[in-house]
Amino acid sequence: MSAVMDNNEPEVPGPFLRSAALEIGDTSFLEEIAPLRREGDQLFSRKVYQAALGKFKKTARVIVGDGFEIPLYCGEGGGFRSKKYMEMKQAKRLALMECCVQIARCLRELEDYEQSLIWVEEVEVIVRNLCFSNTEAMFDWHADLPRIEWNPNDGIEQFYVQRVRALCLASDNYLSLWNTGTAAQRRHLAYKITQHLPPNVNSITFRGIVSSAAMFLFYQFRHPDPQMTKDLMANEESLQVMGSWSKIEVQRDRNIPPRFGFASFIWKGRYYIVGGEKSHSGPYYKDMHYIELSNVSTGWHDLPSYPGDMIRVSGWKIGVYQDKAYFFNGRPQLDYFDLVTERWGSVRTRPADRQWPYPEKDFMDYAGVLVKSKFYVFGGTHGNVTTGCNLFMVLDLSDPRLEWKKLTGHASQPLVPDWNCPGPRRHPTIWADERVPGSERIYLMFGEADRAGAKFRREPQGSSESYSYGDFWSWDVNQGGWRRERMVGNPPCARSEMAYTFNEKLGMAFVFGGYSPSLPADYVEEGKNLITLRDVCTEVEARSHSRIPYIPCSSSAFHGSRHWKNLLIWWIY
Repeated sequence: MSAVMDNNEPEVPGPFLRSAALEIGDTSFLEEIAPLRREGDQLFSRKVYQAALGKFKKTARVIVGDGFEIPLYCGEGGGFRSKKYMEMKQAKRLALMECCVQIARCLRELEDYEQSLIWVEEVEVIVRNLCFSNTEAMFDWHADLPRIEWNPNDGIEQFYVQRVRALCLASDNYLSLWNTGTAAQRRHLAYKITQHLPPNVNSITFRGIVSSAAMFLFYQFRHPDPQMTKDLMANEESLQVMGSWSKIEVQRDRNIPPRFGFASFIWKGRYYIVGGEKSHSGPYYKDMHYIELSNVSTGWHDLPSYPGDMIRVSGWKIGVYQDKAYFFNGRPQLDYFDLVTERWGSVRTRPADRQWPYPEKDFMDYAGVLVKSKFYVFGGTHGNVTTGCNLFMVLDLSDPRLEWKKLTGHASQPLVPDWNCPGPRRHPTIWADERVPGSERIYLMFGEADRAGAKFRREPQGSSESYSYGDFWSWDVNQGGWRRERMVGNPPCARSEMAYTFNEKLGMAFVFGGYSPSLPADYVEEGKNLITLRDVCTEVEARSHSRIPYIPCSSSAFHGSRHWKNLLIWWIY
Protein backbone atom coordinates (compact mmCIF):
# COMPACT_ATOMS: atom_id res chain seq x y z
CA MET A 1 0.00 0.00 0.00
CA SER A 2 1.33 3.42 -0.88
CA ALA A 3 1.38 6.35 1.46
CA VAL A 4 -0.77 9.31 0.54
CA MET A 5 1.76 11.89 -0.59
CA ASP A 6 1.27 15.18 -2.37
CA ASN A 7 3.09 16.88 -5.19
CA ASN A 8 2.36 19.74 -7.53
CA GLU A 9 0.91 17.60 -10.29
CA PRO A 10 -2.83 18.44 -10.72
CA GLU A 11 -5.24 15.53 -10.84
CA VAL A 12 -6.58 14.92 -14.33
CA PRO A 13 -10.40 15.05 -14.27
CA GLY A 14 -12.49 12.40 -15.94
CA PRO A 15 -14.36 12.94 -19.20
CA PHE A 16 -17.73 14.63 -19.26
CA LEU A 17 -20.70 12.32 -19.51
CA ARG A 18 -22.40 13.12 -22.80
CA SER A 19 -25.27 10.83 -23.69
CA ALA A 20 -28.59 10.94 -25.50
CA ALA A 21 -29.99 9.28 -22.38
CA LEU A 22 -29.71 12.64 -20.59
CA GLU A 23 -32.56 14.04 -22.68
CA ILE A 24 -35.84 14.43 -20.78
CA GLY A 25 -37.79 12.30 -23.24
CA ASP A 26 -41.52 11.58 -23.20
CA THR A 27 -43.24 12.68 -19.97
CA SER A 28 -46.79 11.53 -20.71
CA PHE A 29 -46.34 8.56 -18.34
CA LEU A 30 -46.17 10.98 -15.40
CA GLU A 31 -49.95 11.51 -15.54
CA GLU A 32 -50.52 7.75 -15.22
CA ILE A 33 -48.19 7.24 -12.27
CA ALA A 34 -49.14 10.44 -10.36
CA PRO A 35 -52.16 8.91 -8.55
CA LEU A 36 -50.23 5.72 -7.79
CA ARG A 37 -47.36 7.66 -6.25
CA ARG A 38 -49.75 9.86 -4.27
CA GLU A 39 -51.64 6.85 -2.90
CA GLY A 40 -48.37 5.11 -2.08
CA ASP A 41 -47.08 8.15 -0.19
CA GLN A 42 -50.32 8.44 1.79
CA LEU A 43 -50.30 4.77 2.72
CA PHE A 44 -46.65 5.00 3.79
CA SER A 45 -47.36 8.03 5.99
CA ARG A 46 -50.14 6.01 7.67
CA LYS A 47 -47.66 3.12 8.14
CA VAL A 48 -49.65 0.79 5.90
CA TYR A 49 -46.41 -0.43 4.39
CA GLN A 50 -47.58 -3.56 2.58
CA ALA A 51 -50.28 -1.68 0.68
CA ALA A 52 -47.86 1.19 -0.06
CA LEU A 53 -45.37 -1.35 -1.40
CA GLY A 54 -47.95 -2.61 -3.88
CA LYS A 55 -48.61 0.91 -5.17
CA PHE A 56 -44.93 1.69 -5.67
CA LYS A 57 -44.25 -1.63 -7.41
CA LYS A 58 -47.14 -0.94 -9.78
CA THR A 59 -45.62 2.48 -10.43
CA ALA A 60 -42.30 0.87 -11.33
CA ARG A 61 -44.07 -1.49 -13.73
CA VAL A 62 -45.69 1.45 -15.54
CA ILE A 63 -42.32 3.20 -15.85
CA VAL A 64 -40.35 0.28 -17.31
CA GLY A 65 -43.21 -1.33 -19.24
CA ASP A 66 -44.29 -4.94 -19.54
CA GLY A 67 -41.76 -7.64 -20.36
CA PHE A 68 -38.89 -6.10 -18.37
CA GLU A 69 -37.88 -7.65 -15.07
CA ILE A 70 -37.04 -5.24 -12.28
CA PRO A 71 -34.91 -5.33 -10.23
CA LEU A 72 -32.44 -6.80 -12.69
CA TYR A 73 -32.12 -10.54 -12.28
CA CYS A 74 -28.69 -11.97 -11.47
CA GLY A 75 -28.95 -14.71 -14.07
CA GLU A 76 -27.23 -15.29 -17.38
CA GLY A 77 -27.03 -11.56 -18.03
CA GLY A 78 -25.20 -10.84 -14.80
CA GLY A 79 -27.86 -8.49 -13.45
CA PHE A 80 -25.81 -5.34 -13.84
CA ARG A 81 -25.62 -4.11 -17.41
CA SER A 82 -28.94 -3.33 -19.11
CA LYS A 83 -29.68 -1.94 -22.56
CA LYS A 84 -33.04 -0.76 -21.23
CA TYR A 85 -31.36 1.33 -18.55
CA MET A 86 -28.69 2.66 -20.91
CA GLU A 87 -31.34 3.94 -23.33
CA MET A 88 -33.77 5.21 -20.67
CA LYS A 89 -34.44 8.96 -20.88
CA GLN A 90 -34.03 11.29 -17.95
CA ALA A 91 -37.70 11.70 -16.95
CA LYS A 92 -38.20 7.94 -16.59
CA ARG A 93 -34.81 7.51 -14.93
CA LEU A 94 -35.63 10.02 -12.19
CA ALA A 95 -39.09 8.55 -11.61
CA LEU A 96 -37.68 5.02 -11.42
CA MET A 97 -34.89 6.02 -9.03
CA GLU A 98 -37.43 7.63 -6.69
CA CYS A 99 -39.71 4.60 -6.98
CA CYS A 100 -36.89 2.19 -6.09
CA VAL A 101 -36.10 4.21 -2.98
CA GLN A 102 -39.74 4.21 -1.89
CA ILE A 103 -40.05 0.45 -2.42
CA ALA A 104 -36.86 -0.09 -0.40
CA ARG A 105 -38.22 2.10 2.42
CA CYS A 106 -41.40 0.02 2.60
CA LEU A 107 -39.44 -3.22 2.68
CA ARG A 108 -37.15 -1.91 5.40
CA GLU A 109 -40.15 -1.02 7.55
CA LEU A 110 -41.43 -4.55 6.95
CA GLU A 111 -37.97 -5.78 8.08
CA ASP A 112 -37.34 -7.50 4.76
CA TYR A 113 -33.73 -6.33 4.54
CA GLU A 114 -32.79 -8.66 1.70
CA GLN A 115 -35.38 -7.29 -0.71
CA SER A 116 -34.90 -3.74 0.56
CA LEU A 117 -31.20 -3.93 -0.33
CA ILE A 118 -31.92 -5.34 -3.78
CA TRP A 119 -34.26 -2.45 -4.59
CA VAL A 120 -32.14 0.32 -3.11
CA GLU A 121 -28.97 -0.96 -4.82
CA GLU A 122 -30.93 -0.87 -8.09
CA VAL A 123 -30.49 2.91 -8.01
CA GLU A 124 -26.70 2.58 -8.31
CA VAL A 125 -27.18 0.06 -11.13
CA ILE A 126 -29.34 2.64 -12.95
CA VAL A 127 -26.72 5.36 -12.42
CA ARG A 128 -23.87 3.16 -13.64
CA ASN A 129 -25.84 2.21 -16.76
CA LEU A 130 -26.18 5.92 -17.50
CA CYS A 131 -22.36 6.01 -17.46
CA PHE A 132 -22.29 2.97 -19.78
CA SER A 133 -24.33 4.98 -22.29
CA ASN A 134 -21.59 7.61 -22.50
CA THR A 135 -19.82 8.04 -25.82
CA GLU A 136 -16.49 7.63 -24.00
CA ALA A 137 -15.56 4.97 -21.46
CA MET A 138 -14.16 6.14 -18.13
CA PHE A 139 -12.29 4.63 -15.21
CA ASP A 140 -14.38 3.45 -12.26
CA TRP A 141 -13.19 6.25 -9.98
CA HIS A 142 -14.57 8.74 -12.48
CA ALA A 143 -17.80 6.78 -12.96
CA ASP A 144 -18.45 6.92 -9.20
CA LEU A 145 -18.65 10.72 -9.45
CA PRO A 146 -19.44 11.36 -13.14
CA ARG A 147 -19.05 14.87 -14.56
CA ILE A 148 -22.38 15.36 -16.29
CA GLU A 149 -23.20 18.05 -18.85
CA TRP A 150 -26.73 18.87 -17.73
CA ASN A 151 -29.33 20.66 -19.78
CA PRO A 152 -31.50 23.32 -18.09
CA ASN A 153 -34.69 22.11 -16.33
CA ASP A 154 -33.83 18.43 -16.64
CA GLY A 155 -34.27 17.39 -13.01
CA ILE A 156 -30.62 17.78 -12.14
CA GLU A 157 -31.22 18.25 -8.40
CA GLN A 158 -33.56 15.26 -8.12
CA PHE A 159 -30.95 13.03 -9.74
CA TYR A 160 -28.51 13.73 -6.92
CA VAL A 161 -31.18 13.73 -4.20
CA GLN A 162 -32.44 10.26 -5.12
CA ARG A 163 -28.94 8.84 -5.48
CA VAL A 164 -27.85 10.18 -2.09
CA ARG A 165 -31.09 8.99 -0.45
CA ALA A 166 -30.57 5.51 -1.91
CA LEU A 167 -26.98 5.27 -0.67
CA CYS A 168 -27.94 6.42 2.84
CA LEU A 169 -30.84 3.95 2.98
CA ALA A 170 -28.52 1.16 1.85
CA SER A 171 -26.10 2.24 4.58
CA ASP A 172 -28.85 2.01 7.21
CA ASN A 173 -29.78 -1.48 6.03
CA TYR A 174 -26.20 -2.74 6.16
CA LEU A 175 -25.75 -1.26 9.61
CA SER A 176 -28.86 -3.11 10.79
CA LEU A 177 -27.09 -6.28 9.60
CA TRP A 178 -23.87 -5.41 11.52
CA ASN A 179 -22.04 -4.87 8.23
CA THR A 180 -20.21 -1.72 9.34
CA GLY A 181 -17.73 -1.73 6.44
CA THR A 182 -20.31 -1.63 3.65
CA ALA A 183 -22.53 0.72 5.69
CA ALA A 184 -19.67 3.21 6.06
CA GLN A 185 -18.63 2.86 2.41
CA ARG A 186 -22.14 3.61 1.07
CA ARG A 187 -22.54 6.58 3.40
CA HIS A 188 -19.09 7.89 2.49
CA LEU A 189 -19.93 7.80 -1.23
CA ALA A 190 -23.17 9.68 -0.52
CA TYR A 191 -21.20 12.34 1.35
CA LYS A 192 -18.62 12.62 -1.45
CA ILE A 193 -21.44 13.21 -3.95
CA THR A 194 -22.67 16.17 -1.89
CA GLN A 195 -19.13 17.59 -1.96
CA HIS A 196 -18.97 17.41 -5.78
CA LEU A 197 -22.35 18.83 -6.77
CA PRO A 198 -22.72 20.95 -9.90
CA PRO A 199 -22.73 24.70 -9.13
CA ASN A 200 -26.45 25.07 -9.92
CA VAL A 201 -27.51 22.49 -7.29
CA ASN A 202 -28.32 23.81 -3.83
CA SER A 203 -26.21 21.89 -1.32
CA ILE A 204 -28.56 22.93 1.53
CA THR A 205 -31.05 20.40 0.16
CA PHE A 206 -28.78 17.57 1.28
CA ARG A 207 -28.14 18.62 4.87
CA GLY A 208 -31.12 16.67 6.10
CA ILE A 209 -30.01 13.53 4.21
CA VAL A 210 -26.28 13.34 4.93
CA SER A 211 -24.11 15.70 6.96
CA SER A 212 -20.54 15.93 8.15
CA ALA A 213 -21.74 15.40 11.74
CA ALA A 214 -23.42 12.14 10.78
CA MET A 215 -20.37 11.07 8.82
CA PHE A 216 -18.18 11.48 11.90
CA LEU A 217 -20.17 8.70 13.59
CA PHE A 218 -19.62 6.36 10.63
CA TYR A 219 -15.91 7.20 10.42
CA GLN A 220 -15.51 6.05 14.04
CA PHE A 221 -16.58 2.51 13.21
CA ARG A 222 -14.06 -0.27 13.11
CA HIS A 223 -14.77 -3.22 10.91
CA PRO A 224 -15.96 -5.07 12.85
CA ASP A 225 -16.66 -2.67 15.68
CA PRO A 226 -15.84 -4.05 19.15
CA GLN A 227 -18.53 -1.86 20.75
CA MET A 228 -21.22 -3.86 18.95
CA THR A 229 -19.98 -7.24 20.14
CA LYS A 230 -22.44 -7.55 23.03
CA ASP A 231 -25.43 -7.03 20.71
CA LEU A 232 -24.26 -9.19 17.81
CA MET A 233 -26.92 -11.62 16.60
CA ALA A 234 -27.71 -13.37 13.32
CA ASN A 235 -31.30 -12.19 12.91
CA GLU A 236 -31.43 -12.56 9.10
CA GLU A 237 -30.69 -16.14 8.07
CA SER A 238 -30.57 -15.24 4.38
CA LEU A 239 -27.97 -12.52 5.00
CA GLN A 240 -25.98 -13.64 8.06
CA VAL A 241 -24.30 -16.79 9.34
CA MET A 242 -22.97 -17.45 12.82
CA GLY A 243 -19.67 -19.25 13.17
CA SER A 244 -16.56 -19.43 15.32
CA TRP A 245 -12.82 -19.38 14.95
CA SER A 246 -10.54 -21.76 16.82
CA LYS A 247 -6.83 -21.20 16.89
CA ILE A 248 -4.61 -23.96 15.48
CA GLU A 249 -1.64 -24.42 17.75
CA VAL A 250 1.56 -24.94 15.76
CA GLN A 251 4.98 -25.23 17.31
CA ARG A 252 6.86 -22.04 16.54
CA ASP A 253 9.77 -22.43 14.16
CA ARG A 254 12.48 -19.81 14.50
CA ASN A 255 13.51 -20.50 10.92
CA ILE A 256 10.20 -19.06 9.71
CA PRO A 257 10.03 -15.39 10.75
CA PRO A 258 6.72 -13.45 10.51
CA ARG A 259 5.95 -12.20 7.00
CA PHE A 260 3.36 -11.08 4.48
CA GLY A 261 3.08 -11.33 0.72
CA PHE A 262 4.06 -14.99 0.66
CA ALA A 263 2.64 -17.45 -1.87
CA SER A 264 0.71 -20.45 -0.59
CA PHE A 265 -1.19 -23.48 -1.83
CA ILE A 266 -2.51 -26.86 -0.71
CA TRP A 267 -1.49 -30.16 -2.30
CA LYS A 268 -2.43 -33.61 -1.00
CA GLY A 269 -3.17 -32.44 2.52
CA ARG A 270 -0.08 -30.28 2.80
CA TYR A 271 -0.09 -26.50 3.16
CA TYR A 272 2.91 -24.86 1.44
CA ILE A 273 4.29 -21.35 1.84
CA VAL A 274 7.00 -19.69 -0.26
CA GLY A 275 8.79 -16.35 0.05
CA GLY A 276 7.28 -13.13 1.35
CA GLU A 277 8.74 -10.13 3.13
CA LYS A 278 8.95 -8.60 6.59
CA SER A 279 8.25 -5.09 5.28
CA HIS A 280 8.27 -3.27 1.97
CA SER A 281 11.89 -2.33 2.58
CA GLY A 282 12.88 -5.91 3.44
CA PRO A 283 14.18 -8.31 4.41
CA TYR A 284 12.79 -10.45 1.58
CA TYR A 285 12.50 -14.21 1.91
CA LYS A 286 12.95 -17.08 -0.55
CA ASP A 287 12.47 -20.00 1.82
CA MET A 288 9.85 -22.73 1.33
CA HIS A 289 8.08 -24.84 3.94
CA TYR A 290 5.05 -27.09 4.36
CA ILE A 291 2.90 -28.43 7.17
CA GLU A 292 0.71 -31.54 7.29
CA LEU A 293 -2.83 -30.29 7.84
CA SER A 294 -3.92 -33.67 9.23
CA ASN A 295 -1.16 -33.56 11.84
CA VAL A 296 -0.06 -30.00 12.55
CA SER A 297 1.68 -31.13 15.75
CA THR A 298 4.63 -32.25 13.60
CA GLY A 299 5.27 -28.60 12.82
CA TRP A 300 6.77 -27.06 9.72
CA HIS A 301 9.02 -28.97 7.36
CA ASP A 302 11.78 -27.23 5.39
CA LEU A 303 12.09 -27.47 1.61
CA PRO A 304 14.71 -26.10 -0.82
CA SER A 305 14.52 -22.33 -1.09
CA TYR A 306 13.62 -20.59 -4.32
CA PRO A 307 16.86 -20.57 -6.36
CA GLY A 308 16.00 -17.85 -8.88
CA ASP A 309 17.69 -14.48 -9.18
CA MET A 310 14.56 -12.51 -8.23
CA ILE A 311 15.31 -10.51 -5.10
CA ARG A 312 11.69 -10.07 -4.07
CA VAL A 313 9.59 -13.26 -4.01
CA SER A 314 6.39 -11.54 -2.94
CA GLY A 315 2.87 -11.14 -4.29
CA TRP A 316 3.17 -14.18 -6.59
CA LYS A 317 0.47 -16.72 -7.35
CA ILE A 318 0.83 -20.46 -7.87
CA GLY A 319 -0.88 -22.94 -10.15
CA VAL A 320 -0.48 -26.67 -9.42
CA TYR A 321 -0.58 -28.88 -12.51
CA GLN A 322 0.53 -32.53 -12.76
CA ASP A 323 2.31 -32.46 -9.38
CA LYS A 324 4.26 -29.30 -10.17
CA ALA A 325 3.69 -25.90 -8.56
CA TYR A 326 4.21 -23.18 -11.19
CA PHE A 327 5.28 -19.70 -10.06
CA PHE A 328 4.64 -16.79 -12.40
CA ASN A 329 6.93 -13.82 -11.74
CA GLY A 330 6.26 -11.68 -14.81
CA ARG A 331 9.10 -13.17 -16.89
CA PRO A 332 9.06 -15.62 -19.82
CA GLN A 333 10.96 -18.10 -17.66
CA LEU A 334 8.32 -19.94 -15.64
CA ASP A 335 9.72 -21.49 -12.47
CA TYR A 336 8.21 -24.55 -10.88
CA PHE A 337 8.68 -26.77 -7.85
CA ASP A 338 8.33 -30.51 -8.41
CA LEU A 339 6.20 -31.67 -5.49
CA VAL A 340 7.25 -35.32 -5.91
CA THR A 341 11.03 -34.95 -6.27
CA GLU A 342 11.06 -31.70 -4.22
CA ARG A 343 13.37 -30.00 -6.68
CA TRP A 344 13.16 -26.69 -8.49
CA GLY A 345 13.08 -26.33 -12.26
CA SER A 346 11.93 -23.95 -14.98
CA VAL A 347 10.49 -23.88 -18.48
CA ARG A 348 10.74 -21.21 -21.14
CA THR A 349 7.47 -19.68 -22.30
CA ARG A 350 6.83 -17.09 -24.99
CA PRO A 351 4.13 -14.57 -25.90
CA ALA A 352 1.87 -15.53 -28.78
CA ASP A 353 2.26 -12.05 -30.31
CA ARG A 354 6.08 -12.15 -29.92
CA GLN A 355 6.22 -9.12 -27.61
CA TRP A 356 6.58 -9.72 -23.87
CA PRO A 357 4.14 -7.37 -22.11
CA TYR A 358 5.91 -6.85 -18.76
CA PRO A 359 9.27 -5.40 -17.78
CA GLU A 360 11.28 -8.28 -16.34
CA LYS A 361 11.35 -7.00 -12.77
CA ASP A 362 9.09 -6.18 -9.84
CA PHE A 363 5.93 -7.81 -11.18
CA MET A 364 3.68 -8.63 -8.23
CA ASP A 365 0.24 -8.33 -6.60
CA TYR A 366 -1.59 -9.90 -9.54
CA ALA A 367 -4.39 -12.48 -9.49
CA GLY A 368 -3.77 -15.99 -10.78
CA VAL A 369 -5.86 -19.13 -11.07
CA LEU A 370 -5.48 -22.54 -12.73
CA VAL A 371 -8.41 -24.02 -14.66
CA LYS A 372 -7.65 -27.56 -15.81
CA SER A 373 -4.32 -27.12 -17.64
CA LYS A 374 -4.62 -23.37 -18.19
CA PHE A 375 -2.97 -20.78 -15.97
CA TYR A 376 -4.76 -17.39 -16.02
CA VAL A 377 -3.22 -14.17 -14.68
CA PHE A 378 -4.83 -10.75 -14.29
CA GLY A 379 -3.67 -7.30 -13.25
CA GLY A 380 -0.80 -6.57 -10.89
CA THR A 381 1.90 -3.92 -10.72
CA HIS A 382 5.41 -3.64 -12.12
CA GLY A 383 8.17 -1.11 -12.55
CA ASN A 384 6.27 0.93 -15.15
CA VAL A 385 2.74 0.86 -13.70
CA THR A 386 2.15 1.65 -10.03
CA THR A 387 -1.63 2.02 -10.32
CA GLY A 388 -2.00 -1.57 -11.42
CA CYS A 389 -2.74 -2.96 -14.86
CA ASN A 390 -5.64 -5.00 -16.23
CA LEU A 391 -3.90 -7.33 -18.67
CA PHE A 392 -5.55 -10.77 -18.70
CA MET A 393 -3.48 -13.61 -20.15
CA VAL A 394 -3.58 -17.39 -20.25
CA LEU A 395 -0.92 -20.11 -20.63
CA ASP A 396 -1.87 -23.69 -21.55
CA LEU A 397 0.59 -25.86 -19.64
CA SER A 398 -0.41 -28.91 -21.69
CA ASP A 399 0.56 -27.24 -24.96
CA PRO A 400 4.23 -27.91 -25.88
CA ARG A 401 4.48 -24.44 -27.40
CA LEU A 402 3.90 -22.85 -23.95
CA GLU A 403 2.56 -19.61 -25.42
CA TRP A 404 0.96 -16.86 -23.38
CA LYS A 405 -2.13 -15.49 -25.10
CA LYS A 406 -3.52 -12.06 -24.40
CA LEU A 407 -7.24 -12.11 -23.71
CA THR A 408 -8.11 -8.53 -22.66
CA GLY A 409 -6.63 -5.38 -21.14
CA HIS A 410 -3.27 -3.62 -21.08
CA ALA A 411 -0.04 -4.08 -19.13
CA SER A 412 1.59 -0.68 -19.58
CA GLN A 413 0.80 2.98 -19.98
CA PRO A 414 -1.30 4.40 -21.40
CA LEU A 415 -3.96 2.41 -19.59
CA VAL A 416 -7.27 2.63 -21.41
CA PRO A 417 -10.69 2.54 -19.71
CA ASP A 418 -13.00 -0.13 -21.06
CA TRP A 419 -16.56 -0.92 -19.95
CA ASN A 420 -16.16 -4.49 -21.20
CA CYS A 421 -13.48 -5.71 -18.79
CA PRO A 422 -12.29 -5.07 -15.22
CA GLY A 423 -10.29 -1.92 -14.64
CA PRO A 424 -6.56 -1.71 -13.74
CA ARG A 425 -5.77 -2.89 -10.21
CA ARG A 426 -3.59 -4.79 -7.79
CA HIS A 427 -4.57 -7.41 -5.18
CA PRO A 428 -7.90 -8.57 -6.64
CA THR A 429 -9.50 -11.83 -5.62
CA ILE A 430 -9.92 -14.57 -8.22
CA TRP A 431 -11.30 -18.10 -8.22
CA ALA A 432 -12.70 -20.61 -10.70
CA ASP A 433 -15.98 -22.49 -10.47
CA GLU A 434 -15.58 -25.75 -12.39
CA ARG A 435 -18.46 -27.70 -10.86
CA VAL A 436 -20.57 -27.79 -14.05
CA PRO A 437 -18.65 -29.10 -17.11
CA GLY A 438 -19.04 -26.75 -20.06
CA SER A 439 -20.11 -23.84 -17.82
CA GLU A 440 -16.84 -23.09 -16.07
CA ARG A 441 -16.39 -19.46 -15.06
CA ILE A 442 -13.59 -17.45 -13.47
CA TYR A 443 -14.73 -14.88 -10.90
CA LEU A 444 -12.78 -11.70 -10.13
CA MET A 445 -13.62 -8.95 -7.68
CA PHE A 446 -12.26 -6.06 -5.63
CA GLY A 447 -8.65 -4.86 -5.48
CA GLU A 448 -7.05 -1.44 -5.50
CA ALA A 449 -5.91 1.13 -8.01
CA ASP A 450 -2.86 2.62 -6.29
CA ARG A 451 -3.48 6.15 -7.52
CA ALA A 452 -1.61 7.66 -4.55
CA GLY A 453 1.51 5.73 -5.53
CA ALA A 454 1.02 6.77 -9.15
CA LYS A 455 0.83 10.42 -8.13
CA PHE A 456 4.02 10.11 -6.08
CA ARG A 457 5.79 8.67 -9.13
CA ARG A 458 4.16 11.21 -11.47
CA GLU A 459 2.40 8.54 -13.48
CA PRO A 460 -0.96 8.98 -15.25
CA GLN A 461 -4.14 8.40 -13.20
CA GLY A 462 -2.42 9.75 -10.09
CA SER A 463 -4.46 11.15 -7.19
CA SER A 464 -4.05 11.95 -3.50
CA GLU A 465 -6.44 9.06 -2.76
CA SER A 466 -6.21 5.50 -4.01
CA TYR A 467 -9.32 3.69 -5.22
CA SER A 468 -10.97 0.58 -3.77
CA TYR A 469 -12.85 -1.50 -6.31
CA GLY A 470 -16.23 -2.86 -5.26
CA ASP A 471 -17.04 -4.56 -8.57
CA PHE A 472 -17.60 -8.20 -9.44
CA TRP A 473 -16.83 -9.88 -12.79
CA SER A 474 -16.85 -13.32 -14.35
CA TRP A 475 -15.04 -14.78 -17.37
CA ASP A 476 -16.58 -17.49 -19.53
CA VAL A 477 -13.82 -20.10 -19.77
CA ASN A 478 -15.30 -21.83 -22.83
CA GLN A 479 -16.76 -18.98 -24.86
CA GLY A 480 -14.53 -16.15 -23.64
CA GLY A 481 -15.66 -12.67 -22.62
CA TRP A 482 -16.12 -10.78 -19.37
CA ARG A 483 -19.50 -10.18 -17.74
CA ARG A 484 -20.14 -7.61 -15.01
CA GLU A 485 -21.94 -9.39 -12.19
CA ARG A 486 -24.27 -7.97 -9.60
CA MET A 487 -23.67 -8.67 -5.93
CA VAL A 488 -26.83 -9.20 -3.91
CA GLY A 489 -27.41 -10.01 -0.28
CA ASN A 490 -25.01 -8.66 2.34
CA PRO A 491 -21.70 -8.19 0.49
CA PRO A 492 -18.32 -7.16 1.89
CA CYS A 493 -17.28 -3.57 1.31
CA ALA A 494 -14.78 -2.62 -1.38
CA ARG A 495 -11.30 -3.63 -0.26
CA SER A 496 -7.80 -4.75 -1.18
CA GLU A 497 -5.25 -7.30 0.10
CA MET A 498 -7.95 -9.58 1.54
CA ALA A 499 -7.68 -13.31 2.13
CA TYR A 500 -10.06 -15.45 0.11
CA THR A 501 -10.76 -19.00 -0.96
CA PHE A 502 -13.34 -20.97 -2.94
CA ASN A 503 -14.66 -24.29 -1.67
CA GLU A 504 -15.98 -26.50 -4.48
CA LYS A 505 -17.71 -28.89 -2.08
CA LEU A 506 -19.79 -26.08 -0.61
CA GLY A 507 -19.99 -24.03 -3.79
CA MET A 508 -19.02 -20.98 -1.74
CA ALA A 509 -16.27 -18.37 -1.75
CA PHE A 510 -15.04 -16.81 1.50
CA VAL A 511 -13.48 -13.35 1.88
CA PHE A 512 -11.70 -12.24 5.04
CA GLY A 513 -10.03 -9.04 6.17
CA GLY A 514 -8.14 -6.61 3.98
CA TYR A 515 -8.15 -2.82 3.99
CA SER A 516 -9.73 0.07 2.11
CA PRO A 517 -7.45 2.86 0.84
CA SER A 518 -10.43 5.15 0.21
CA LEU A 519 -12.62 4.72 3.31
CA PRO A 520 -11.70 7.23 6.03
CA ALA A 521 -11.61 6.39 9.71
CA ASP A 522 -11.55 8.92 12.54
CA TYR A 523 -11.97 7.26 15.90
CA VAL A 524 -11.04 8.13 19.45
CA GLU A 525 -8.86 5.85 21.52
CA GLU A 526 -7.64 6.76 25.01
CA GLY A 527 -8.49 10.39 24.44
CA LYS A 528 -6.58 10.70 21.19
CA ASN A 529 -7.93 11.10 17.68
CA LEU A 530 -6.49 8.53 15.32
CA ILE A 531 -7.00 9.56 11.71
CA THR A 532 -6.19 7.32 8.80
CA LEU A 533 -7.25 6.91 5.19
CA ARG A 534 -7.49 3.17 5.61
CA ASP A 535 -9.93 1.12 7.58
CA VAL A 536 -8.56 -1.36 10.08
CA CYS A 537 -7.59 -4.77 8.77
CA THR A 538 -9.65 -7.29 10.68
CA GLU A 539 -6.59 -9.43 11.42
CA VAL A 540 -4.98 -6.48 13.17
CA GLU A 541 -8.32 -5.72 14.84
CA ALA A 542 -8.46 -9.16 16.42
CA ARG A 543 -4.89 -8.98 17.77
CA SER A 544 -5.04 -5.43 19.08
CA HIS A 545 -8.15 -6.09 21.20
CA SER A 546 -7.23 -9.34 22.90
CA ARG A 547 -8.64 -7.94 26.16
CA ILE A 548 -12.12 -8.65 24.75
CA PRO A 549 -12.93 -12.38 25.02
CA TYR A 550 -14.89 -12.54 21.74
CA ILE A 551 -14.11 -10.51 18.67
CA PRO A 552 -16.31 -10.78 15.56
CA CYS A 553 -14.21 -10.93 12.41
CA SER A 554 -15.43 -9.25 9.25
CA SER A 555 -15.91 -12.07 6.80
CA SER A 556 -18.27 -12.84 3.96
CA ALA A 557 -19.37 -15.87 2.02
CA PHE A 558 -20.45 -15.96 -1.62
CA HIS A 559 -22.94 -18.56 -2.83
CA GLY A 560 -23.09 -19.80 -6.41
CA SER A 561 -26.18 -17.66 -7.02
CA ARG A 562 -24.07 -14.49 -6.51
CA HIS A 563 -25.68 -14.05 -3.10
CA TRP A 564 -23.50 -12.81 -0.24
CA LYS A 565 -23.86 -13.41 3.48
CA ASN A 566 -22.02 -11.68 6.28
CA LEU A 567 -20.32 -14.21 8.57
CA LEU A 568 -20.73 -13.17 12.19
CA ILE A 569 -17.70 -15.13 13.35
CA TRP A 570 -16.32 -15.08 16.86
CA TRP A 571 -12.63 -15.18 17.67
CA ILE A 572 -12.23 -17.71 20.48
CA TYR A 573 -9.19 -17.37 22.75
